[in-house]
Amino acid sequence: MGGETGELQLQRSFGAWTLTLIGIGSVIGAGIFVITGQAAAAYAGPAIALSFVLAAVVCVFSALCYAEMASLVPLAGSAYSYTREAFGRTAGWVVGWALVAEYLFATAAIAIGWSGYMQGVIGDFGLHLPAHWASSPLALHGQTLVATGSVINLPAVLIILLVTVSHLAGVRESGRFSAVTVAIKLSAVFGFIAFGMAHVHAANWAPFVPPPQIQPDGSSAYGLAGVLQAAGVVFFAYLGFDALGSAAQETRDPQRNVPVAILATLAITTALYILVALVMTGLVNYRALNSDAPIVTALAAGGSSLRWLRTYVGVAVTIGLWAGLWAVVFASSRLFYSLGRDGLLATRLGAIGAGRQVPHNAVLLAGALGMAVAGFLPIGLVGELISTGTLLAFAAVCATVVWLRWRQPERVRAFRIPCWWVTAPLGIASCLFLLVSMGRFALARIAVWQTVGLLVLAVLAMTRRMAAAAESVTPG
Repeated sequence: MGGETGELQLQRSFGAWTLTLIGIGSVIGAGIFVITGQAAAAYAGPAIALSFVLAAVVCVFSALCYAEMASLVPLAGSAYSYTREAFGRTAGWVVGWALVAEYLFATAAIAIGWSGYMQGVIGDFGLHLPAHWASSPLALHGQTLVATGSVINLPAVLIILLVTVSHLAGVRESGRFSAVTVAIKLSAVFGFIAFGMAHVHAANWAPFVPPPQIQPDGSSAYGLAGVLQAAGVVFFAYLGFDALGSAAQETRDPQRNVPVAILATLAITTALYILVALVMTGLVNYRALNSDAPIVTALAAGGSSLRWLRTYVGVAVTIGLWAGLWAVVFASSRLFYSLGRDGLLATRLGAIGAGRQVPHNAVLLAGALGMAVAGFLPIGLVGELISTGTLLAFAAVCATVVWLRWRQPERVRAFRIPCWWVTAPLGIASCLFLLVSMGRFALARIAVWQTVGLLVLAVLAMTRRMAAAAESVTPG
């Protein structure tokens, strides 16, 4: 498909319904099946449900801002493209680099979750993989990384490889299969809620907000601070909105369909998250949920009457996590495509293959980086790193709305936020509040990540200047 310049363009394959399924597939992923249990065990206890309520309220402001910006700047790259449009190249890079962290670690988190559920499923049939080849060589105790004795989480690496290959086959073809896996995954969620609710023990919800504790490394857990901290950690579950923005250049009528998909995804997934959190913590004591497959752990505590559901949920989630992984690899590759197209990363990342019309180099890079992280890092650390990048990106999108409404009020917006002078500033403030609530360790990690990003930008700029200087002195 050619554009006005004769260059290859991304293929517009998505409508509002397909895009909403992609959003649900991304949001209903490792967040609901893995991080919910992890955050309950480490930070909030049964009050993880309140953490999701808080995260959803914050997300409403950000989702509305995403919807307006998607209608105004329908380009791949999402928050990166919006920030670059409003504040320029350097600010765009800072947000783009935060998104690299978000997507990279989200890819790893979903793959690690898939590995855990897959091993649970085959374990029900008496098959067990060697632990040193099927789990992370590192574990997070408090805020300290310790060695586990394992070599690599090979299943997590292999599932990312398969998803990467599916993307190279083309968006339309792999997207259809992903939509089927979303339906399977949702059946597991609905089954867990419907049948699990009947086996809930109210005693597991007491106390609903566990009393605050100070960990040996100085970090805090539980209490109100724990609820806030968990809200920041689980916020990454809503990164599907950014994935939807990244699909703008491959969506028919993006000014209408992207905002519709964003708001529909928010409404559906928030309700499901809260219900799953309540059932999960009602089935088993929250301290037992610190595993790679907490829903299976919760169902196992429900007794023999739920054994069939545990097996079904394990199978369905194993299949369904494909959709979440598909969405984040998609978004990650489109971010690398945008950064390469704009000259902030290697320009070959902005190349589109003539056959399937996908940015093949960007897809390969997204897959390779995801495999490297998923094979070696623990999911607790990965989930925290995702949320810091997500919160920075969401705050930036809210800021772009304020800036462009002030500087370019005459621009046509297919979707306009009601009371933007209140909604967008509240989005900025609430995202930054959750980010700070995650604690000094999380803030230190994102500071280090952004420092690395600025060094990368400086090195790339210096390399381009040297190449330009060499070209200028070359004879002829």
